[in-house]
Amino acid sequence: MESKPKKVPDGGYGWFIVLGCFLAHVIIGGLERNDGIYFLQFTERYGKNAQLTSWPGALVSTIRLFLGPLAGALSSRYSVRTTVIVGTLFMTLGTMLNAFSPDFYFLFFSHSALQGFGRGLMYAPSLIIVGMYFDKHRGLAAGLGCSGVGVGTFCIVPFTQWLFDTYDFQGSFLIQSAISLNGLVVAMLYRPLSLHFKFTGQQRNKDLDTPFVTSLLSENKELNEQIDSIQDGSPVDENNHLQIPSFPPRPHYVKKDGWLKSSLKICFPKENRKQEKEKFRHLLHLSLLKDASFSLFCVSIMLFTSAFKAAFTFIPALVKSKGLSDNEAALVLSLSGVFDTLGRIVAGIILDIPSLRQFRPVVYNFFVFCLAAVSFTMPFFSSFLWLCVLCCVYGTLSGAYISQKSVLVVDILGVEHLASSFGLLICFQAIGTCVGPPLSGAFKDAFGSYDEAFYLGGGFMILAGLLMVLCNIFLRKKYQMKNNTEMNLALEVKKSNSC
Repeated sequence: MESKPKKVPDGGYGWFIVLGCFLAHVIIGGLERNDGIYFLQFTERYGKNAQLTSWPGALVSTIRLFLGPLAGALSSRYSVRTTVIVGTLFMTLGTMLNAFSPDFYFLFFSHSALQGFGRGLMYAPSLIIVGMYFDKHRGLAAGLGCSGVGVGTFCIVPFTQWLFDTYDFQGSFLIQSAISLNGLVVAMLYRPLSLHFKFTGQQRNKDLDTPFVTSLLSENKELNEQIDSIQDGSPVDENNHLQIPSFPPRPHYVKKDGWLKSSLKICFPKENRKQEKEKFRHLLHLSLLKDASFSLFCVSIMLFTSAFKAAFTFIPALVKSKGLSDNEAALVLSLSGVFDTLGRIVAGIILDIPSLRQFRPVVYNFFVFCLAAVSFTMPFFSSFLWLCVLCCVYGTLSGAYISQKSVLVVDILGVEHLASSFGLLICFQAIGTCVGPPLSGAFKDAFGSYDEAFYLGGGFMILAGLLMVLCNIFLRKKYQMKNNTEMNLALEVKKSNSC
């Protein structure tokens, strides 16, 4: 007989999971939004052209996203905590080796490969575990967790610029490696769900079902029956003595684990082994691409990501090209992070309102067209104030868009396909991060300014928005077919009952 699935916490310790997701996004988002600062530093230090210099930053995001399915598989085979610990160590090592990079091409190993692998093992599990702990408040939890990107952008980006100004190239990356190491704190917040159920007592009855306890209860019942027989005046034996049953000897328990083994079990726990093969089998389900609305959404978000990644890579360079300083360029990027956080939180709250849930895909579509307008407008302004305003609007809309992508996937395919569909989705994002910055860098090399890179991004955003329109049309048709099927089934049941 199959056991009834346990109800997810949907709160309680789940908010500590959201805190862990928030801190993970502070670290990953802050370091990734540093790409604009890194681009300027790599250009100054190694003197390569814009297209080549943009490749390490593009590849680190590409590897992070492509590792989504693998990170999900490792989380299922071991645990989210274990996966994030390993990812933190790789990310820290890569950041540290950046400080000792002998030439530009070494960055493809230290910055792109090692950091990309580490960020990938931290990023996807952080989103997956939030989905495991929440049901009714999934949109709000996802928005709050992802809002850490904005905080990381606001705090880490200007701090990184200050580090480069104060401690130079090598010292800056060594200090950033210490920041990366804080991922270990995040990992310890990620309590596996199976371990959570044990701690909250939902398996208490199962734990009491031991041979010793069963035998003890049986003997206790026999003793009570004998006492009842004496009170009724019935003889128990020929001497009218109560026969006290002998209790079974207490079983020998296995010696407790030592401090080292216990610590390793806490740091590297394992999820339920019975479900591992099933979870792994459904992690990357390519047949989901047969759904037209989901396929269109994947291509749309690929185009969005290519424009979005290129924008945050070249915003500092665009600001500098308008005659502003390095610190002003970092501040513009930092302010966009504050509004990125605001956009993620507000979007999570608003789109979780029951009356607005059915309109989520339409609102999502509206965000993309607004982002396209901002991308086309940004190169026309050269004042610090207006660039701050436009970057804040860009941060708000992009934060709202990114934070709700997992929620929209559930609207399209259902929660039962969240793990596999999310893995596919971020693979399409990886293609976008790989194409966007180098292509925009090639436009800068060809035309001589960064303006054309933002026009290209605006064009990608318009294409992404048009594909989302088609996605919404197919999605609406799917809902109508589902409603018609349910109505016909209800009518057939009603007719059969009347007969």
